[in-house]
Amino acid sequence: MASQAVSSVDRACGVARSLRLLTIVVAVVLLSRRVTLACTGTACMEIWSTNNGGGALTVYWDYNKPVQTYLSLCAGGQCLYTNNDPGFMAPPDDTPPATDLFRLVDGTNVTIEIVSIDAGFTMNVNGVNLTKAGDSELLGTMPTIHVHPVWKIQVAQGQFGNYHVAYKLTTTSAGYSDSQEYAQTITNIQPVDATPTPTPTPTVGPAGGCTGDCDGNNLVSVDELVTCVNIALGNAEVSTCSACDADGDMKVSVNELVQAVDASLNGCPSATPTPVAVTFDQLQSEIFNSTCATQFCHDAASHNENLDLSEGAAYANLVNVQSVESNLLRVAPGDPTNSFLVVKLTGPPLGQGSRMPSGLPPLSADQIQLVRDWILQGANP
Repeated sequence: MASQAVSSVDRACGVARSLRLLTIVVAVVLLSRRVTLACTGTACMEIWSTNNGGGALTVYWDYNKPVQTYLSLCAGGQCLYTNNDPGFMAPPDDTPPATDLFRLVDGTNVTIEIVSIDAGFTMNVNGVNLTKAGDSELLGTMPTIHVHPVWKIQVAQGQFGNYHVAYKLTTTSAGYSDSQEYAQTITNIQPVDATPTPTPTPTVGPAGGCTGDCDGNNLVSVDELVTCVNIALGNAEVSTCSACDADGDMKVSVNELVQAVDASLNGCPSATPTPVAVTFDQLQSEIFNSTCATQFCHDAASHNENLDLSEGAAYANLVNVQSVESNLLRVAPGDPTNSFLVVKLTGPPLGQGSRMPSGLPPLSADQIQLVRDWILQGANP
């Protein structure tokens, strides 16, 4: 009898915690929508049908353009890129953008179902992670559908590329049928613009934990989420839990709340290890001399892309020098993610040349980590 009583208490506590977590997730979503509710034009994936009062569900959106994500968190050698635009929504009025589109009847339910999805990408809909074929989530019921998924790419630090997901819209409402399969590209390759707009500052969770991990135990509890939300709403001071304020700007943003909820649901990334002390002479002798400062590459005579990596010249050619192929510095001291040298060693995006060293096997993970650690330590000569 005693064990049954304990079991009942445990179940009750589990249900209570789940309900509280759901409340926090809803709070985060509502806060997010304060920012994204003005969903118009290209930010909206409007849901229509092919016939008046029935037909196949269809999405009006330009699938030729990728969903752009931005860096939001780096920890333990992994980086998370996110965005919550575009969003799925009911049309804002009864005027269709094309003659073959018709507004869904009120009360029609719409669900999104994954057909295929690349590893490293996750679509988070209403707090539910969709990660594999067959995963699905209700978008809502007409006429109130307005859902902004969190488009998430989680990859090794310095890794850039395009990721793909195919999905369809389904419904159980009479008269309507499933949509066609839609193929969508999501990218963390940052756009190159002559006058680039600022992107969110990458944030690193506190040592021994992550965003929202107030006690530094590498776990984010429901109580810690409550604390972060209270700070965001102005009901508590940042000093109550500095881990909620990942970027140290003395406030808790919606993005930081999303990071905390994601850590609570999926676990904290591993704490960033203390890098091994690395000298530039070590990089020169172990990496540059044998793989880079070679004939027809980056020696003093060839200096391709105006880059000389021979001894005595390499440092001045790298640190705080604008790269030729991108808008990044070749080496930005303290910031390996935004150093083009790391991008070239790990695999640059299209239009920014080939992976280095050219014509040779890629550097080992340990060698690349040496470069990252040297930059992280300030890129000292």
